[in-house]
Amino acid sequence: MMIRFTRGKKGKPDTLTCLRDDGSTTWEPSKVGIPHDLLHYAVETTLGYRAAFYGLVAGGRDIASFGTQNGVKDTYTDEEIWAEVIVGALQWPAVGGSRLSEAEILALIEDHFRERGQPVPPLTEEQLARIRAKARELLRQWGELEEGGCLDLPF
Repeated sequence: MMIRFTRGKKGKPDTLTCLRDDGSTTWEPSKVGIPHDLLHYAVETTLGYRAAFYGLVAGGRDIASFGTQNGVKDTYTDEEIWAEVIVGALQWPAVGGSRLSEAEILALIEDHFRERGQPVPPLTEEQLARIRAKARELLRQWGELEEGGCLDLPF
């Protein structure tokens, strides 16, 4: 699957488009923001997740089908939940929190799942460092795009 992140132009929103290997597509204006979507990409590709957001889309699920539909909350795979929590922890500085070390992020993630009695994702400080490095590079590339420009990434 090819994932296309397109910078909006003339007041139009940024969009996320997924071009599946079978030729089908799904897209929508980015609701959570392209930086969040790029962090998902960094997490899911670094950790080899295939049952999280992009893997499920590659398998045929439409982007618009995630979340709450007609008042019914979605069910999530372990990898979806793990990816979302990891992305949230990595976005912590962007929402006003201080920058955390890999060890601090790992502890927050582990605490989050243990407090809820849920499986803790297998994750190391080294993997978190690789995710951060990949995310920085993707965000740099995104930041350099002009209006209407695209960033295409394989999944």
